[in-house]
Amino acid sequence: MADYHQLRSRIDNGEVVILDGAIGTELQAMGVPMDPASWCGPGNYTHPATVRQMHERYIRAGADIITTNTFNTLRPALEASGYGELVREINVRAVDAALEARERAAGDRQVYVAGSISCRIPVRDRRTGTLLGGTGYGYGASLSAEELRNYVDEQADIMAESGVDFFLMENMWADNESRVIATEAAMATGLPVWVAFTASLAPDGETVRLSLGDDRYYSSRMGMPMFTSSWRSVDYDMTLADGIDEIVALRPDVVGVFHSRLDETTAALQVVLDRWSGPIVIYPDAGREDYLEVWQDSAVTNENSAKELNQEAATWVDMGAQVIGTCCGFGVEYIKSLSGALPDRVSSPRKVA
Repeated sequence: MADYHQLRSRIDNGEVVILDGAIGTELQAMGVPMDPASWCGPGNYTHPATVRQMHERYIRAGADIITTNTFNTLRPALEASGYGELVREINVRAVDAALEARERAAGDRQVYVAGSISCRIPVRDRRTGTLLGGTGYGYGASLSAEELRNYVDEQADIMAESGVDFFLMENMWADNESRVIATEAAMATGLPVWVAFTASLAPDGETVRLSLGDDRYYSSRMGMPMFTSSWRSVDYDMTLADGIDEIVALRPDVVGVFHSRLDETTAALQVVLDRWSGPIVIYPDAGREDYLEVWQDSAVTNENSAKELNQEAATWVDMGAQVIGTCCGFGVEYIKSLSGALPDRVSSPRKVA
């Protein structure tokens, strides 16, 4: 049975570790319908065997870490999708699918289960209190800090009880307060916590900020605004460096960059290197804009090839990143290629100061 201390020992000893790839878009490609408010989360209840099989594919492709399908399974997201009575069931099934996949596919290999937590919250109608949906538009700042903390406490406790090895915080965009709230909630379980940031280059071409690029416009098909006056105050101009400084103060185990394009990931990695002495996780996305669609159009291809990803990933390892995976759009075949292309070790593993 895998143990987190073994994973940390592997990292401390300089081993390059392979994280899995896209979860939502991979399930979408496998025929699991995406929900407008909770995206791939309900699949744990409606398509549990497919979720398990997705994890098995990643393990067989070479992943050392698999990530639970819980990116969007906080209570408010599931409530907006009509699954409010199944919050525990959906989160437990997500962890069970990963654990069962490990049992079925890992063999003698050590494979670890990361519990994904994000604060992608549907917008709440300030007149009625109703959660309105719009998974591309509602984030943690649409709720009070106390409300958000209660929801993340609930999810983190369920997943810790269900058997995840550690938590992977995948909060998006510039709401660093939500990232801090969620990280503290996960840490309260006593399990190790990794924290990833989405980043992009500002118009000046140099500043790395906490957001997706200006050219990314995802439609929720719900007619919801991205921001409302009732949200908590958010510093949308916060730089990645500032965000990292706030998280590093909490003493996570690993810090990194996710859901960012290849070139912007490289720029963001340099910021992480400058602000954080410990291990780094990197998992970029393919820049797809159809991942919120109910069904995936197989005719739409990624802009980047596996070869291009491998080349960038080799650069990241040379720079000091030790855990490498992928995000939306980069699926099993990319991980299979990546796992065979990277060196087994780095000469100077990074340590938490």
